[in-house]
Amino acid sequence: MDKMQKLDEILKTYEEEMTETLRGLVRIPSVDGEPLPGKPFGEACARALDYALKKAESFGFETYNDENYAGHVAFGGTPEGKTLGILAHLDVVPEGSDWTVPPYEGVIRDGFLYGRGANDNKCSCVSCLFALRAIREAGIPLRDRVLLILGCNEEKGSADMAHYMQHVGMPDYGFSPDSGFPVCYAEKGIHRMEIRGAFGGATPLISLAAGQAVNIVPNRCRACVQGATEQAQALRERARQLEVPCKIACADGKIDIEVEGVAAHGAFPAGGRNAIALLAEILSCMDLGAAEPALRFVREKLGVTDWDGKGLGIQMEDEPSGALTVNLGVVRADEAGIALQLDIRQPVVADFADVLARVQAACAPYGLTARSTHVSPALYVAKDSWLVTTLMRVYKEMTGRDDEPFSMGGGTYARSMKNAVAFGPGLPGNKSGGAHGPDEKQYLPEMFEAARIYAHTIVALAGPGMPDPGPGMPD
Repeated sequence: MDKMQKLDEILKTYEEEMTETLRGLVRIPSVDGEPLPGKPFGEACARALDYALKKAESFGFETYNDENYAGHVAFGGTPEGKTLGILAHLDVVPEGSDWTVPPYEGVIRDGFLYGRGANDNKCSCVSCLFALRAIREAGIPLRDRVLLILGCNEEKGSADMAHYMQHVGMPDYGFSPDSGFPVCYAEKGIHRMEIRGAFGGATPLISLAAGQAVNIVPNRCRACVQGATEQAQALRERARQLEVPCKIACADGKIDIEVEGVAAHGAFPAGGRNAIALLAEILSCMDLGAAEPALRFVREKLGVTDWDGKGLGIQMEDEPSGALTVNLGVVRADEAGIALQLDIRQPVVADFADVLARVQAACAPYGLTARSTHVSPALYVAKDSWLVTTLMRVYKEMTGRDDEPFSMGGGTYARSMKNAVAFGPGLPGNKSGGAHGPDEKQYLPEMFEAARIYAHTIVALAGPGMPDPGPGMPD
């Protein structure tokens, strides 16, 4: 048996332990939390990082904790080698609602492990850690040093990677296992905005709220308005016309409304049904006074199917990365005013200042203002680069598939460094899914297969006798 065959045999013996490791990580609710001394993203994120690093130490690996911003697991390397970075994240988005299983128990059913973060992205942390362990056990030397870098702030802006790169340094090349196979060679720019407006007059709107994170299509939106039975009935009729699941209760001169949509990842809003836009449509049958222009803006510029940016005047696309998308992820309003948060995934060629200017122009007639709150430049690595061609070769050898590299609206840690792309863990037609939605799940056989692919990939990139990754790498 050669060493590569031995890798596969070793990984098979790890499957039960991989499952329990993923389950242990899922049981830590590592949502970005209140900063604490020495814990910049809260107690749970620090605990998840500690769990992962201690697991790696138990396998005999060298580890490093960068002040609980991020950490790494290190293996291999020679004086003449470079550094391969594998960037995965341990933080998760809030669990949201409508789960049929507890989101932080790691329930296993029919080969699936359910839980927030099971698929995005704790499965990849586990797959890559055990891939490194198998390489070590198989006795395969690595020319390049491999750093499995585990972050704690990917879902909220990647401040963890900025800190890590400043204090530790940037690997020479690498990949982020936070997308799908075969290779994602382009990621759209991420542009988050806040739109605000003061009402400046009387309105029956008492409150309006939806969304826990801007990169989730909200599946619940609630409002309270002043009104009587007649108005409540009009709202019910409007919801019926729109075929929108809606709960309406009227008492003491107030009407409480709750609308049900469909959650989805904010980078792929067409897969969801935005509850904010749905409720704005239902409220169109009422006179909202000073709040009316803001709700009309939502209906006219950010409607239920307006995820392409056409209403805002920012509809565009390019060949490397495809079409722009917009997600209205969060709304908060009361009698005084409104605040909306947008998650825009813009093409590689788009200019951030131009997109903002267009949105500001769309807002002005409604008495609203817009500002950028976060920008993350797009990623693009040529399909014929050394990195992409090597990853594609290994993928085809391992799976026998002839899939093409792709681009996406999702953002990964790959954009935090030079010479990096997103690579796996999702296989074409995979059964895993539900990222950022209820009942997120990881199909365990797919995690085991990803670990096998990653083990062979690490050897192909960093193993003995491989060509130096310098020539042909993009700048």
